Amino acid sequence: MSMKSQRPRVGGKKVSLLLLYLDVLTQVSPAQTEISFGPAVGMSFNQHKGSNIPSNANAVGLIIGGQFDIAFSKSVGLLATIAYDNKVGKYTDAGTIGGIDYSTNASITIAYCTVEPLFQYTLPNRPVYFVTGPSLGIPVQGKTQTTSEILTPGYSFPNGYALQTLNTTVDNMKARFEWKIGAGYCWHVDKKTFLNVHAIYSRVFTDVVDKSDWRVNAITLVGSFEFTLGR
Repeated sequence: MSMKSQRPRVGGKKVSLLLLYLDVLTQVSPAQTEISFGPAVGMSFNQHKGSNIPSNANAVGLIIGGQFDIAFSKSVGLLATIAYDNKVGKYTDAGTIGGIDYSTNASITIAYCTVEPLFQYTLPNRPVYFVTGPSLGIPVQGKTQTTSEILTPGYSFPNGYALQTLNTTVDNMKARFEWKIGAGYCWHVDKKTFLNVHAIYSRVFTDVVDKSDWRVNAITLVGSFEFTLGR
């Protein structure tokens, strides 16, 4: 009888603790957590490197998407962004093949849908914040446009002209994984709206295509206009 009388008391204590924990989560956490969201737009300063391209390709690409700002406290939060990231690169090249001089102008477009949940730390009583964390890019599009010109008189391409343009697609693109670190500034318009602007450096760990050393590092500048929920 004593064994039977003890078991319900132990089980009841566990149930009471679980109910207390759930009560704390439902009442305290929402009060502490603040969620803001809004559109984000920016640009990326891209640097393409690798043996797949004759020369380093640098250019500015467009970033457009949405941003979520989740504040767990006044200093600690999560800055999550889902965006279309167009990592453009351009380069010029010149050389001689078989005594024939040529020049090349090329444009590379590598586009991803990026998802990045970044840890955010805001300085106490300051509008300055720092972010760091991973970013995953899902391939959307890859293409190149190359315009070549023969500079040596009397020679031409098979099309009969000294100038030709080739458009190709980039096949076998891999998912992009990178680590980001940066800092930003927050301007409060009123109690429910604010503007975030941050600059981030990206260190990539994956190649653009399979079995290559072609990689794209970038510095991004992004601004977002956000609205706070429940304030």
